[in-house]
Amino acid sequence: MKYKPDKNAPIGLFDSGVGGLTVLKHLINVLPQENYIYFGDTLRVPYGEKTKEELYSFVTGILDWFKFHNVKIVLMACNTSSAVVLDEVKDNYDFPILGLIEPTAEHIAGLDSDNIGVIATSATIKSKAYSQQIIKLSPDKKVYEIACPGLVEIVENDITHTDQAHEKVFEYINPLINNQVEKIILGCTHYPYLAEVINKFTKAPNMLADPAQYLTEQLYQKLKELDLFNNSSNCYRKYYVSTAPDKFVKAGQRFLAECSNATLINPIKN
Repeated sequence: MKYKPDKNAPIGLFDSGVGGLTVLKHLINVLPQENYIYFGDTLRVPYGEKTKEELYSFVTGILDWFKFHNVKIVLMACNTSSAVVLDEVKDNYDFPILGLIEPTAEHIAGLDSDNIGVIATSATIKSKAYSQQIIKLSPDKKVYEIACPGLVEIVENDITHTDQAHEKVFEYINPLINNQVEKIILGCTHYPYLAEVINKFTKAPNMLADPAQYLTEQLYQKLKELDLFNNSSNCYRKYYVSTAPDKFVKAGQRFLAECSNATLINPIKN
């Protein structure tokens, strides 16, 4: 059966927690007329320390749940799942599944900057998804990748302005500064919550590259290509989490003020 969903069907997006709200904010700015269903897997955060087998189980459970909700497209608003399992699941569903790595690599490959830094979870760095994709498109670039365990928890626990957060960020950013990187990819959707802290050490706000921007651009083109723009005057945005909805809302509102409530569900079979 040829893929042709209802234009007014929702767009699904997910992350391990509040990080994916940084993607949703971009989406709302560019495509405010669309319907969105957001799922934060707060019960299993952080994804960056999980095995590939665990991630595959989590992601397929979430995608099956989105299928039940008749979404027209799904965004992996999570760098870890984009890097580790996207290729294995993207052809298993009728709806398109987009990730963060490919559109970001394409953008970075087209820049004049030669020294590129990537900060991300341990799983994303281990996969080398960013460096391999960037160098494939632009072989002359040098890519320095830093695994940053602990940063996701700092964001989820809403302690981004503490001394602990500053010390952790400096620990991870300083090697990139010493390597004279010209751009730093925020290779985890939680990290834009830390942009202000990162900028204190780089002293160059324009150095940061947020993959959410490039995924949003890719989504726009995909909706245009498939003629799937919502044509209804009514739109909605719904938020779901797998544990602690109040904690999710408290942390998430720092980046997306409209996220005032979340429904507790658990689509993943243990």
